[in-house]
Amino acid sequence: MGVGEFLSSKAENEWILSERTREAWEMENYPEGEREEMVDIYVERGMDRADALQVVTTMSKYKDFFVDVMMAEELQLQVPDEDHEMEAMREGVVMFCSFAIFGAMPLLGYAIFPAAFPHWGESDLFTAACVITGVVLFLMGCVKSIFSTSRWYLCGLETLLLGGACATVAFTLGQFVDSLLPEDSR
Repeated sequence: MGVGEFLSSKAENEWILSERTREAWEMENYPEGEREEMVDIYVERGMDRADALQVVTTMSKYKDFFVDVMMAEELQLQVPDEDHEMEAMREGVVMFCSFAIFGAMPLLGYAIFPAAFPHWGESDLFTAACVITGVVLFLMGCVKSIFSTSRWYLCGLETLLLGGACATVAFTLGQFVDSLLPEDSR
């Protein structure tokens, strides 16, 4: 999961930088067309054409700045920092740690509960793992709410429902594949 996050972030940043290179080329080779595109965008957003032309003419004097503005305004893309690979690495490490910590929680039910409750059977342990998974998913959603404008309990519920649906699909597919295997290979 961590490597996937790293590669995904890195690929997105590289794509954005390739778009920036394309926009810089267009600005270098077709500056009037690029300025007109920006004027049209500002007019569409409610700015008077004369004001939009003045703003764009002023900004376009500073080519690197203007290309970054075009990236944000025209393509809705934020140009990554120069150390974007380190940022992608940090995102990958955070994903790995999150996955390792939160992903291990349901397994703890199988590691700790048998010692604490030796009389529990396999179905009891599975139920405990499901409950722990639900609590962990809800708590993850609550933590997510710190970084959003949604209410904590709505974020918790959303994460619980989506994660629970994914877990249910994965479990069901696993049961289906298991049913296809011969009895002696299980």
